Amino acid sequence: MYRRQLLLEGDWMNWLPPSPHREAILDFLERGRCTLIERGEDESPLIQFEDGGLMELDKIRYDEDIAFYHADQPDERVYGEYRATQYSDVCGSVDEMKRIFAEEPQRIAEDRDYLESLLKDTLYMMRRMNRRQQAYSEFGRQLAELARQIQQVEEESMAPAHKGAEELRRMWDTNPDCAATELARLNELAEQVRGVGSRQEARLRDHKHLALEVFRAYQTIKGQRNWSEEEAQATDRVESGDDRAVSSSA
Repeated sequence: MYRRQLLLEGDWMNWLPPSPHREAILDFLERGRCTLIERGEDESPLIQFEDGGLMELDKIRYDEDIAFYHADQPDERVYGEYRATQYSDVCGSVDEMKRIFAEEPQRIAEDRDYLESLLKDTLYMMRRMNRRQQAYSEFGRQLAELARQIQQVEEESMAPAHKGAEELRRMWDTNPDCAATELARLNELAEQVRGVGSRQEARLRDHKHLALEVFRAYQTIKGQRNWSEEEAQATDRVESGDDRAVSSSA
């Protein structure tokens, strides 16, 4: 696939974890379920998961039961510029806490730092998702304002063009020599028809400008996320007339 070829380009691949974790994270990247954040030349890129988790690429591990988790212990994962989470989403952290409550309750007293780290991870991911929600709210306000402006672009009436066309036809029918006797009126009517077309072109330019503003707003909310699969599905459904919702990563 072309998208996979694009994805597999770059020195960042040197930081991929070993199999089977490698294949799992590549699949998530291809499907737009997470985003690659490249850093310095000698630093592992970060992977930002759609559900709030953040991990160094080389530290990512995968398990079918718990999905993605971090290879290091909690005290090795907190840095000044970011927090690497133990799991890729809130559910992973909460499930681990519940497992400890049920299977290793003594750790509440003996390993409080680990539980505290899981709880901090959970709140950290929720804050990230909350900021994302706020971004979507702002996106909605932008769309509402653009929709208002689109509605305010008046649709040009065809009536003057139809009226001018009718009179031109009448003149041609009643006086085949009208170009010799009523040239000024013929030109006036032709310009009347053209005037409607010119105003339509101007209105369409206004609409196009606003449509592009909608596209720019979409590109901003999308950011670097790979939504190509959902975009292709949406395009196919538009072309086929299927208006069902398309599932999309956030």
